[in-house]
Parts: sequence; C-alpha cells; structure tokens
Amino acid sequence: MKTINRLSLCGCFFSVLLFLLHQQMVSAQLPTADLRQIRPFAASAGKTVKMSVIGSNLDDASELRFSHPGITAKPVMLPADDIYPKPRIQGSQFEVVVSDDVPPGIYEVRAVSYFGLSTARPFVVAPADSQEVDETGKNESRETAQSIEVNSTVTGNVPSRGIDWYRFKAKRGQRVLVELVAERVDSRLDGQIVVYDSEGREISRNRDWYGRDPFLEIQSEQDQEYFLAISDILYRGGSEYFYRLSISDRPHIDFVFPPAGEPGSRKVYTVYGRNLPGGSLGNAVSLNGQKLESIEVEIQLPEVATPPASFQPWKPRQGILNGHEFQLENSNSVSIGFATAPVTLESAGQKTQTVAVPVEIAGQFIEPNEEDVYQFQAIKGKTYWIEVIADRMKSKVDPYLEIYQVTKTKEGEVTRKMVAENDDLPSFFSTDNKDAINFDTVDAAASFTADANGLYEVVVLNQFGGGSPAHIYRLAIREPTPDFQVFASTERTLPTNRTGYSVTPLLRRGANWGVRIVAPRQDGFTGDITITAEGLPPGVTANPLVLSGKTDRGVLVLAADPAAKRWAGEIRITGKAQINHKEEVREAKFASLIWGHIFSDSIRVRSRLTTRIPLAVNEDEEAPVMITPVEDKIWAVELNQKLEIPIQLTGNGSRKGNLTIEPNELFGLLRGPPTVNIGEKETEGTLVIDFKPNGNFKIEPGQYQFALMGVGVTQYRHNLPASEAATAEVKRLDALIEAIKSDVELTKSAAEKSKSTLEQVKQNAEQLKQAQAAYDTALKANQAAKDRLKRAETALTQVTNKAKSTEKKAAAADNKFAAWSKLITVNVTKPAEKK
Repeated sequence: MKTINRLSLCGCFFSVLLFLLHQQMVSAQLPTADLRQIRPFAASAGKTVKMSVIGSNLDDASELRFSHPGITAKPVMLPADDIYPKPRIQGSQFEVVVSDDVPPGIYEVRAVSYFGLSTARPFVVAPADSQEVDETGKNESRETAQSIEVNSTVTGNVPSRGIDWYRFKAKRGQRVLVELVAERVDSRLDGQIVVYDSEGREISRNRDWYGRDPFLEIQSEQDQEYFLAISDILYRGGSEYFYRLSISDRPHIDFVFPPAGEPGSRKVYTVYGRNLPGGSLGNAVSLNGQKLESIEVEIQLPEVATPPASFQPWKPRQGILNGHEFQLENSNSVSIGFATAPVTLESAGQKTQTVAVPVEIAGQFIEPNEEDVYQFQAIKGKTYWIEVIADRMKSKVDPYLEIYQVTKTKEGEVTRKMVAENDDLPSFFSTDNKDAINFDTVDAAASFTADANGLYEVVVLNQFGGGSPAHIYRLAIREPTPDFQVFASTERTLPTNRTGYSVTPLLRRGANWGVRIVAPRQDGFTGDITITAEGLPPGVTANPLVLSGKTDRGVLVLAADPAAKRWAGEIRITGKAQINHKEEVREAKFASLIWGHIFSDSIRVRSRLTTRIPLAVNEDEEAPVMITPVEDKIWAVELNQKLEIPIQLTGNGSRKGNLTIEPNELFGLLRGPPTVNIGEKETEGTLVIDFKPNGNFKIEPGQYQFALMGVGVTQYRHNLPASEAATAEVKRLDALIEAIKSDVELTKSAAEKSKSTLEQVKQNAEQLKQAQAAYDTALKANQAAKDRLKRAETALTQVTNKAKSTEKKAAAADNKFAAWSKLITVNVTKPAEKK
C-alpha cells in the first residue's frame, strides 16, 4: 500500500501536560504497607532461598503470600532460650520454598504485617534446570568482565554511574539471543545492552525492545568471544536497579500472524522468531536487519475470550486485552488475541483492499510512513464501528483512523467526504491530575451511521512512522458489539499534587475506603453496569455501584463496622450488565502504580495490573472521622439547579483543623469541585453542588453515584500496640534481671560457702574431693548466672532502644488522611417545562 508523510498529531502533549499541572485538594491515607523490594527476586523450581523484604510500614511482618500455592514461606525464627521463652521472628527474613512443580514464570508476593497486605512485587520462578548465576560485583570494567556461558541467566544490579561487564564465547553460526529483564520485574532500570567483539569493536546495541527492556541477537561467522556492557541509559544505579540477563540459543518468538482468531476456532498461524524448532528462513522476513525463521502451527483457541491469567507486566489496557497464551517448547510466551469478527489478512501490495463486513483485518505496516486503505459496502441506516488494536497488543504502532464516504458522479468523478476520524480512545487520566494510574491506550476507534447505501473507505496509519513486519495491527469493521471491561485501583497522592504512590486498601474500624472503578465501554455500550465486591470478610460491606448510561468511572466504597476484626486476604470485584438480553459478568483487574513518581513525568509513569485484589482490616486502629449525609435517601435535583447535601461527622476526637469535603468520582465533574470546610470543633456542614452544565461539569439528566471524600489532619499514633508490647518487654526483662541478680547473689553465696567448706576439710582426702566438686559446681552456677545477667542486660538495652523508638513513632503527631462517605445516589432530571 502507498507510503505517505504525516506529522504526528501528539506533538503538543508535553505542553498540554504541563499546562494541566496545578494545585488541587488531593487524597492522602494513613500508613499502609509498601513492599519496595525482595532479595532475591528469583529462584529455580525445587529450590529453597532465604528472602529479605525491604519497604516501609512493614511493622511486625509475619507472612509472605505468593500468587501460586506452590510457593510458600515462613519467617526465619530465633530459637527460645533462657532470656526469651518463645521463638522470635528474626528481622525481615523469610525462608521461601518453591515446589518443583511450579511452572516457570513471574508470580507476585505480598507481605502481611500490622498494616495489612503490602503492595505486590514480582518473583521469578526459573526452570528447575536453569543455569542461574549471581553477579560477582567485581565486573565494573571490560578487563574484569564476568565470564558466563551461553544458556545461563545472571541476576544482578547496576551500580550508580557504572556499567556491568560480561564475556561469553559463541560458536560459529550459533544464533545467540541476549535479553535483559528489568522493567518487567518492577526494576527502576531503563536498561541498554552494548555488544563488543574480542577486538573491542562495537557490533550491536539495543534498548526499549520489550517496553524499556532491551533484546538483541548475535550471530557470529566464527568462534569468538563477545563482551556485554549493561547499564541504565542515564547511568543511574543501586539496589533498585536490578535485572536478569539471559544469554541463550533457545527458541524465541517475535510475533505470530495473524495476531488474532475467533474464539473456539482451530486455524493455522505463522510463527516468526529465532531458533524455532522446525523453523525455516523461507519467508524472507527480516527484523532490524536480522532474518526471522517461520513455522506454521495449528492452534486451537478456547471457546470463551478471556484475558491472560498469568502475570502481566504491561500497562493495564495491554494486560487486560483478551488473549490466549502460546509458546513453542521452551520459548517465550506470546498472546494470540480473540477476534470480534471473521479474520482476513491484509493483501500486501494493493493500493486499496476491498473487504466484506463484518471483518477483522490482520494488518502490518511493513514500510515506514505506510498508509493502509480498505473499502467496504455500507447499508443505509446501519451504524458501523471501526476499531484498531495495536498498542494494546504491545505493537509499536500509534494508529490514526480516517473514514470517508466515497461517491461517484455520473461523469465518473470520485469524491471522498470524511464522516469520522479518531486519534486515541477516551482518556481516563483525570484532568485535575488527582489520578496517576495509566488506564489509557493510543489505539483508535470511531463510528458512523451510513446515510446512504454505498462505498466507504477506512484509512489507517501509524503516527510513530516506523515500519517492519512486526508493526502489526488488528482493524475491526463491524456493527456494534457492545461490551465492557472493569478495572479497580487505589493510589495515594500527596499535597503537592505532583507525586503519587501505590497503596493497598486498609480498613480501620469504622472506616470507609474508596476504590476507584474504571469501566471502558466498547462500541458505544450504554447499559447499566453494576459493580459489586465479593469475598469480603465479616464486618466489611460494600453497597453496589451502578454505572448508568455513558458513565464509565466511579468509586466503590468498602466499609468496616466499628467491631471489624483483623483480616488480610483477597477479594473479587465484578461488573454485571445486560447485553443482548443476557447477563454478562466481567471480573475486575486491579491496577497499581509501580513506584512513586513525579507527575510531570507522567509519560514515564509506570502502572500495571496485579494478579489479585488485596484488602486488609486493622482492628487496633479506628477511623479518625466518619462522613455521613444527614439523610439516607436517593437525592433528586433538576438540571441547572443546586443540590444541598447536609453532612454530619462522627469520630474519635483526634481530628485537627478543617475537614475539606468534596464529591469524589461524580461523573462529568472535571475540575474545580465544590467543597465545604467543617471546622475542628464542628460536626455539621452542607455541601452545595450546582448541577448546571459548563466547561468543568459535563452533566446531563440521569442517575449518578459518588461518594463524599474528606481530607484533613488527625493526631495519629503509629502502631501503638508495638510500643505497648516493647514497653511490656522492658518490664519483663527488668523483672527477669532482678531475678537473675538475686540468682547471682545466691550462687555467689553458695560458692563462698562451698569455699569455706573446702578450707575446713583439707585433711580429709575423700571430703576434700567432694567439697572441691561442690565448689566447682557453685562457681559454674555463679558464672552462668553472671553470663545470663550480662545477656539479659544486653537484651534489655536492645529492647529499651526499641521501646524508645516505637514510643517515638507512636507519639501523637499530625498526619494527613482521607475519608469517604458511603455511596450517594442522585437522580438528575430534566428542567420542568415553563408554562
């Protein structure tokens, strides 16, 4: 198809982003557990490793929970002794056992502590026969490069302003693949690989092949030694810049074509890659100057289209795309999508391809700046949806769509009238920058209703401009196929409104927690979506959230009653809707930020799906405030009128200053939400919401649900039970030391008495022998008591220091917090007709 040159339509992204940054009221939370790093982060199946956990608010960490039941852990314990009568957890170390039947892959681990379930981190399980190597740490130069073998994997981390060097030998004609896994296991490393030959000449380099992770191939014409330089692109480094470097000649799949098939179908696909079993170079496909092998494989797709069940390190919209995971022998795994219409292949070389709808076209941008054109016959009055999937299947394509009506006059003159165009699907980034998790995609979709029978034309192009056989896309042209997806997420943003952090829901007694819900709708679906939570522990409830009409986001409020007990586990959140007179259920995927971030760098902010939805209850702390509308009812307001919601507050009296309350996730409200401030000594206030449509409030008649969210300051005491336990331990050791001192005196007295007896029986050999034994025993007992006293005093010093530390942390201090009301339902009606 023909080649064109076009300017990218997203050149002003950064200026728009910077323009949007401004100060707003933002949400904050009391302490929650954050697992930042695990060491080691990988182990072979069948192995046992000692793992350290590093993070914040991991007080009293007692468990590790893995997403596979075959991976178990128990804390490393100090044995009981005469000072400590019970075994104690040794710091933050765990013994992790990986069963030999755990399939190779990436799993997740969370720590369980006083502050509930932590954030999740990836844990890699390698095959049982994997040749695992640890970085020596002495490979900072070419001269000290660490020697490794092909078909081995190195685990390491790059030093700040440094480079890790490796060397290996390749055989003539051997196709060696070098891959760095870092971003995909939550490393901060933005890695690059540079390859040098034995003479020091650079022969290859790569970055950003799989996201930020590099991959390259080395194929030598002779037996030769090669050197690898591994670094961060900005030469950052440290313990959080870790990686797994794989050097192998194992099978590797680059892509599969077509990239999708109909659910339940069994068809032949062409697999392209390197070192493929049974593969050949017959198709003459090249990628980055390297020829790919290919092999045709018959693949059976499941009857039901579902997202992949495995760990997905990609952006949320990429991770939730329906797909079937496929691999050849011990190759990497790739996802084959589920098509929404019969699949046809792009006809390469045609200027314009005619297709019959409904259809899903498997296309490729072989050449840079290529424009693909498809024509089809439309029927008057029918609505057609045109959708491109590329970014969501991790193709390096930013699609742009144009749709034209093509007419021909009696004189033969052809005219093209644009009827629709689209750049990106609707964004779920909030315009006020309060939410940072990336639910967006650069894929495109558009619709139109044919106003006449006739010919229509779809033009699709790649705004990134690149081209190769791997620049694949799926173009669906069909009548509407209504559907939806569901995401759940929580995050903590700070007062500067430029930074954000991932959190997991932790309910204190009497508290509510707002879980953000995002439900992308497909093909204009406008039916009600009912969001519910399942598997909640006793004492925790959640009223259903209904997303009505066009509403595609909201907040699901989890509520703990004042008597809720400690709990940590996983829950399910589902969305249900009637589609074509059938109830469809979609399980929500939980999305999380990977690291804290600076929001102005949001294009580089990383967020991904987690395998489960976590929840915990803390029974030792209570909510600083509860927000409740004075009336429990369905509210009603006419469009263009104001709604007054009287509010009452209850709480434990620890609140300081004003509590600022605003509507949270009121659909259509873009920025500048109305607020009410309720003073420290006050318990009532009224929030006024003006339901008049304007540039900041895209409101129309319908039913809406939202929560009230208050942000304030409380006098918070951090893990008071730990401080109380440490104080009690000091008292116990004080009493023990007094008892040991008494024992020291008693044994000293016994020794002195034995010594006196010894002096008295010097003339009697038999009595002397007995007296000497008694004296020796008394001396040993006295020394043992002295030793025990010394150990007890050392323990007391340690526990006293711990008590001082925990007491200091538990001292009442100002802490920002966020609180939610339960869901509020408002019916917005049309204005009354004027008489």
